[in-house]
Amino acid sequence: MRLASAQPKLDMQHSEPKNIAELLRNRAAASGDSAGIVFKQTRSTWQEILDRAGHIARVLDERGIGRGDVVGILAPHSPAQVSALFGIALVDAAFSIINPLLRPAQMEHQIADAGMKAIVGTADHRETLAEKLAAGPTPWIEVEVDGSLGEALAGTGGEPRLAPTKNIPVDVANIIYTSGSTGRPKGVVVPHRTLLDGARIVSGYLGITEQDTTLSILPLGFDYGLNQLLTAVRTGASLVMHSHVMPLDLLRLIEREKITGLAAVPSVWPGVLAHMKRQRQPLSVPHLRYITTAGGAHPPQLLRELDDAFGDSKIIVMYGLTESFRSTYLPHDQLHERPGCVGRPVPEVEILVVDEDGNPCAPGTKGELVHRGAFVTYGYLNNPELTAKRFIELPGRGPGCLPERAVRSGDLVSMSEDGYVYFHGRMDMQIKSRGYRISPDEVAEALMKVDDVRQAAVFGLPDPALGQRIVAAYETHSGSEIPSTAFTKQLADALPSFAVPRTFLFYPALPVTANGKLDVTKVRAENAS
Repeated sequence: MRLASAQPKLDMQHSEPKNIAELLRNRAAASGDSAGIVFKQTRSTWQEILDRAGHIARVLDERGIGRGDVVGILAPHSPAQVSALFGIALVDAAFSIINPLLRPAQMEHQIADAGMKAIVGTADHRETLAEKLAAGPTPWIEVEVDGSLGEALAGTGGEPRLAPTKNIPVDVANIIYTSGSTGRPKGVVVPHRTLLDGARIVSGYLGITEQDTTLSILPLGFDYGLNQLLTAVRTGASLVMHSHVMPLDLLRLIEREKITGLAAVPSVWPGVLAHMKRQRQPLSVPHLRYITTAGGAHPPQLLRELDDAFGDSKIIVMYGLTESFRSTYLPHDQLHERPGCVGRPVPEVEILVVDEDGNPCAPGTKGELVHRGAFVTYGYLNNPELTAKRFIELPGRGPGCLPERAVRSGDLVSMSEDGYVYFHGRMDMQIKSRGYRISPDEVAEALMKVDDVRQAAVFGLPDPALGQRIVAAYETHSGSEIPSTAFTKQLADALPSFAVPRTFLFYPALPVTANGKLDVTKVRAENAS
């Protein structure tokens, strides 16, 4: 007997789930026979996804794993991750996705730091941790890429575990480990409330319904990618999972599956746009209703090219933090009216701009962005010092109101009188050269206008005479190096003399993080010596 299929149809607008397992259970009861996830040639219904998660939950339950435990997931971007995370939620445990691109030492740190009681993963990824697993106590639960139990466990029998869950919105659902090229990843502790509110609020302002088909290319270990999955579960939209971000594959998939919603990070777009320019026949995707882009700076030129290439689609810029998911979004009708703008606060969020002493900044004055309201997480696992630095208490906003927790972003922004937020770069990435404070994003934006430049990363390095020397690393569409004289000539009209880089470094391909963001930290570290 499948418990979920015995439940009555639910009104999703009036039945708010208390955790993400219940979110999936409600969806399977409401529209279990409709396509939930498309992966390669396989189409899985929401009921099939729930059943697969239930089989994983049964194995976890038999091994004594439950509420308060943390279980890792090591699998490719596929239904295997989906079944695993919901299976873990069905036993009230918290999940933590291990990025397969991490170095072995970083993986081992994540396993130990989170205190993982088990790892759910595919056979090919088990080899990655073979030595660690042989030496340590972490049990391995094998799944197939489609999300079903691995061969060794598939024949053990037993019904899926679909018993009622106990977790409520304030309980921990997920630990997201931030990726980085150096140092140990930090675990951000995420409650069910943040994930549920994210699905509800984002699907609301994007207008996502069960008629939509969303393309998922972002890792589920990235809050942006995870939200796409949970939004699809909440609304009943179909989710097409695709793991190779090659421009030709991506564009063909958008056409073939009639994708209505697409999300990506800025580093994806130059390759896609370059490929579209080379095509003899224009792309025809009238069904592509919206494109969201977040996770980095968006030069106005890039947004213009994106808008021209996908003329029938609404381009929506979004901004957020792992620590508080989504802060702002910029509606399509403001895309070209407000260069450098990351939008206005999303529903149920207030954005504050404060100076070094925590006092509110006047409109147009630069300060640090502070996020209050929906989505605020619990801080960093096993790192109370950093948590106390980034997560602050604000006084209550009315008589009898208790203090509330807010997040300091570390980002330098300003806000217009009508409430739109403008991004000026990371506070810790600001360059001070010859006594001037310089935004690396503003310099990178000017570099992107130089002929043939495809991507650019700008940073400062210590210099005894200047304080910091401005360095620009770049890659080109042609794959050829650009003479430094061509840079200085074209930048002279775009930047003040003190902001023009002194050093230009050609990269055949600039490195990106596991989440697809330009890895400026790695480039700077490579050139620091």
